[in-house]
Amino acid sequence: MAGPLSDAVRRRLLILSGLVAFLAGDVVFALASDAGWLFAARVLQGLGMGAGAAAAQAMLNDSAGQDACDQRRASRTATACVTFGLALGPLAGGLLAQYGPLPRQRAVRGPRHGCRRGGAARGPHAACGALRRWRQPRLGVPPVVRRTFLIAGASSFLAWAVLGMFSAVGPSLVSRMLGSANLAVAAGALTLMIATSGFVQFGAGKLAPTAAQAIGLVVLAAGLALLVVANEVGVAWLVVTGTGHGLVFTGALAEFTVVTPPAERGAVIGSYYVVSYLGLGGPVIGVGLLSLAQGLSAATVLVAAVVVVCCLVLAPLVFLEIRRCANPQ
Repeated sequence: MAGPLSDAVRRRLLILSGLVAFLAGDVVFALASDAGWLFAARVLQGLGMGAGAAAAQAMLNDSAGQDACDQRRASRTATACVTFGLALGPLAGGLLAQYGPLPRQRAVRGPRHGCRRGGAARGPHAACGALRRWRQPRLGVPPVVRRTFLIAGASSFLAWAVLGMFSAVGPSLVSRMLGSANLAVAAGALTLMIATSGFVQFGAGKLAPTAAQAIGLVVLAAGLALLVVANEVGVAWLVVTGTGHGLVFTGALAEFTVVTPPAERGAVIGSYYVVSYLGLGGPVIGVGLLSLAQGLSAATVLVAAVVVVCCLVLAPLVFLEIRRCANPQ
């Protein structure tokens, strides 16, 4: 809903609404007394992410003008910010939970919201310089972007499936394989994978976006193959998989934001995030169900093997798309 809405009204209004929802979720987390309150806090955080993510991405691309290079640079900046934010959260949480004085309290995030609101308030006022009538939100992309979106969406679904799977089961998996209950070590493994993705995104500017996706899918499959073959979480697996995620994420978003009309940018980016979130959350449920019968390690390896096959099927299609674009005749 928020992506199309940000095309019709002020993007910063959606971003500020998202930040308010985040702050409310943080307060509920800090005051939670049972699991029900934790679920409520997660709902508020989901509302905040949904309201702000597409609008913030679209705002950044609006500020970049019409030049394709500037648009791709803006997309890389946005993906890197998302990724490093994802990396910082587990690391800070793991260190505080293991070594902090109040390991079960989460009242450490409130002060950052003042900085967030100040930055959002200085952004562009409207999506395209004027307010437009908001149409009923629906998933979909304009025909001019559809082919590009299908490829980018499929690639991102797989990349985020890997990250979501390891984000959910990684700490438990690392603790079991290392025989350590140290929460900071488990969080550090997740941070290493995500931070690798962020650094790779900064260096991916020399690659064409579609090429970055194709190479990223191959690298992602190679990283998951290490997990399947070795059946353990090591530094090599974390770094290789993080590299693949970074290439796919930054390449996919940079590819279709450049060809998307500015008036449709929020809606298209919103649809992209829906696809990514399905990848982030869907396969995790499969791992959870399989782990009840097969155990956590076996379930993780099995789902990883399925994603490897999907990556190896999709990668040649992306390479064919590169050739088609290079030889339109």
